[in-house]
Amino acid sequence: MNGSIIIAAGGTGGHISPGVALAEVLSEKANAFGYESVYIHSLVRNQNNPDLLNPPCQVIWHNIPQLGGLKTIVYPFLFLFPFIKTILLFRKLKINAVIGMGGYSSLPAILYAILFRKPLYLCEQNCVPGKITRVFSKFAKKIAFSFPIVDSIQIPGKIIGNPIRKRVIPEHMNIRQNENLNEGKKNTINVLVLGGSQGARQLNQMILKTMENAEIASKYKFRLLTGTNLYDETKQKANDGTEIISYANDMKPNYEWANLVVARSGAGVVAECLVFGLPMILIPYPFAADNHQKANAEYLEKHGAAVTIHSTSDDPTPLVKFLLSWKDHSEVLREMGHISLALSNVNAAYQTVSYFFSDSN
Repeated sequence: MNGSIIIAAGGTGGHISPGVALAEVLSEKANAFGYESVYIHSLVRNQNNPDLLNPPCQVIWHNIPQLGGLKTIVYPFLFLFPFIKTILLFRKLKINAVIGMGGYSSLPAILYAILFRKPLYLCEQNCVPGKITRVFSKFAKKIAFSFPIVDSIQIPGKIIGNPIRKRVIPEHMNIRQNENLNEGKKNTINVLVLGGSQGARQLNQMILKTMENAEIASKYKFRLLTGTNLYDETKQKANDGTEIISYANDMKPNYEWANLVVARSGAGVVAECLVFGLPMILIPYPFAADNHQKANAEYLEKHGAAVTIHSTSDDPTPLVKFLLSWKDHSEVLREMGHISLALSNVNAAYQTVSYFFSDSN
């Protein structure tokens, strides 16, 4: 056996969730790939992340200072002590391979791999590769991409898809959500609104204003996952016809309920919508690093799985326009759903692990 594998998955849910999906596969098949065990390396502040509350393997918690502000000058000194602790622990655990999921929290594990000449593998979730991927790609043995990356950045790797946790994967791969929508009938179209774990006031307010349109209120039923911080605020402003939820630990029932999703365009949410064959209205977070959410949304829009609203306000006009145009043309949603499913890869976690640890390219 070749020792153990560490998956560096910390920071935001977009890095953690696919890392846990890989850990699910490796916790069962590490021996088949020649390794004894697998660990997840994550930040202490992620201890309450739902994906890490019942992890498939042991989680090694760590802390590193964030770069920025006055800390920039002394950052190497602040980083050195926790990095030495990481080295000693990884040596003790016989870490002989590192998978980096992106984000600054993966830096200690990546540097360990480079310093001690261990195989380094990188996963990039977004169409615009993050700084970690761009800087350390030349040290990586293999890189797996969730989506095609923008033409302006040239990094060798393989497009596989975003690894998805087992508990989210649908039991039946079909587009049943939209097959029951028929023209000329009073079907209700279920719209799932996802603001992310921190919530998105813009999306919540946009939906509430959209529901003031009588035609939309009669045809569409909305379920808002507001985020814990914005639940009370949104609940007070919502009418009785809107279902308000602060947070859902199990997303599968919500995806199965939905005919359409309105959301930001982070890679994790997008990938989950794809495997459920859901059409999307995407409103990219305009302040995301390198504007990667815009690139993610444009990729899906180009292929026909989504439409995009580029806005920093809660003006409902573009959303109202889309919903009214689809009110009596549900065949559009069905076709978008077909494309969505075609772009998905429910086996991305296993295929990523196989790509990394097999001899084939």
